[in-house]
Amino acid sequence: MKKITLLATLPLLMTVACNRAPQPAETPAEEPAPIVFNEENFPSQDVDVQAYSDGIQHIGIPTSDIQRTIDFYKTLGFELATRHDIGGRDFAFVRLGNLYLELIPSAEPSMTNGAVDHFCLNVKNIDDLFQKVSDAGYHMLSDKVQDIAFWEHGARYFFIQGPNNEKIEFCEILQ
Repeated sequence: MKKITLLATLPLLMTVACNRAPQPAETPAEEPAPIVFNEENFPSQDVDVQAYSDGIQHIGIPTSDIQRTIDFYKTLGFELATRHDIGGRDFAFVRLGNLYLELIPSAEPSMTNGAVDHFCLNVKNIDDLFQKVSDAGYHMLSDKVQDIAFWEHGARYFFIQGPNNEKIEFCEILQ
């Protein structure tokens, strides 16, 4: 019953992630200022992301205490999938079935309802997708595809901003 309840909450989590507008204090200095979406700010063309993605890869949750958060999710049946020190920051992924949560170290997580940092789509051919998304005029939060030492062979990712200031990550796990 727990699995059904948790998996049934995924659409709710995605709705929260997509509909939550971050408060100004939550926007790190290195990110571009949020833009207001209107007709002139919409992409000039569509990109068929379905040709690159098989669905959601993970949801990012900020936390000030990685171990406490891991321990909490373990009580719900999640297991630790991977944990890495990246640039002096302790990142972790926990897994329940095909749902992964990225636990993101944050000195001051917002601690408000709906405090989800981003959702991530699992993709292939990330360089091609990055070029198509960029050329189409989406609001890019990444100026290039980034590399990170997660998973066995690493991963590559980039972010865009959605119409409600939500962050959308595209990530290819390298094989």
